[in-house]
Amino acid sequence: MLVAALLTAGCSATAPGAPAEAPTVLAASARAEPPGTLDREAAAAAGWGPVENQVAKVRPQTRHAEPVEVVIPAIGVRSRLERLRLDARGVMVPPEKAAVAGWYAGGVRPGDPGPAVIAGHLDSATGPGVFAELGTLKPGHRVLVRARDGRTVTFRVDEVRTHTKKQFPTRDVYGPSPDARLRLITCGGAFDAGAGHYADNVIVFASLER
Repeated sequence: MLVAALLTAGCSATAPGAPAEAPTVLAASARAEPPGTLDREAAAAAGWGPVENQVAKVRPQTRHAEPVEVVIPAIGVRSRLERLRLDARGVMVPPEKAAVAGWYAGGVRPGDPGPAVIAGHLDSATGPGVFAELGTLKPGHRVLVRARDGRTVTFRVDEVRTHTKKQFPTRDVYGPSPDARLRLITCGGAFDAGAGHYADNVIVFASLER
């Protein structure tokens, strides 16, 4: 089953890019309860839960080395990248620390055809998270992803959008692409203290710099 939790990858026959399983509406705030503490209904309500399969189940091609660091000069971000995975219920486990971003390791690697996904927390109980300023990015801003082999892949921001978690644009985020794309996702909107999560997701759409 495909899940929506901040980063799902789509693909086509000509440009494989979707993992067999992937996430789409990450509740990227360290305030939120970790997925393992929520039942399925609560997880879905918080933006962690599984959704219908809306993209093809095709393994991505691997051409680039595993990403290990993301740098976003415009907002002062430099973070190592944690490998994000799915738990036993098919829900993506968020980065362990608010100050560290993560990439969905079951999906597309940055620089390979299709949309790669990097997620980060908006904040924590003690202060801002690694992606606290993500929503302030503008078209043309650069995002650099360094791989384990030392190479750096550079993307440029196309647009920044905010969607409610219930209306997460799965197709737009994880849909087919013959080119290398990058999606950066965090939380946004109002924080619901009772539910323990934010109402929205902030999504940055970026394309490979030519």
